[in-house]
Amino acid sequence: MGSTVYWDTSALLKIYAAETDSSDYLKLLISQPGDIAVSYLHRVELYYALCGKETRGEIQAGAAKTLFASFESHIADQRYWEIPWGSDVLEEAQSALDVSLSSSPPIGLRTLDGLHLGAMLAAKVTTLVTADNRMRDAAAGLRITCVNP
Repeated sequence: MGSTVYWDTSALLKIYAAETDSSDYLKLLISQPGDIAVSYLHRVELYYALCGKETRGEIQAGAAKTLFASFESHIADQRYWEIPWGSDVLEEAQSALDVSLSSSPPIGLRTLDGLHLGAMLAAKVTTLVTADNRMRDAAAGLRITCVNP
């Protein structure tokens, strides 16, 4: 799998719901020469994030389901490569936490971030797009390259 890049939900959200820097992330997505990887976790986390935006009035009423349906159609159309989940993802997520906690200073890796990193590591993907600073810190400790728009 050529130059596969994993898109964390914090970055992917900017593609489906307009934020101040969404155009930068869209340009990065369009210019990506290889595969865009996501994991099964995106199916839950992106839906929650879109619904949160709708509840806060950041997107129009009813938009969350429409935007999420667009994401699911992109998965079905294979615009994204969805990393399969198995025990390897869980093992890598645990290892990511061990590395994060042993760094100096320790990085408090959140559960969902650990699962994203575990999916990446299990799939041997070493490049990440994220808008989350804590995720960037944890990725650096795992020798994962972070790409910013």
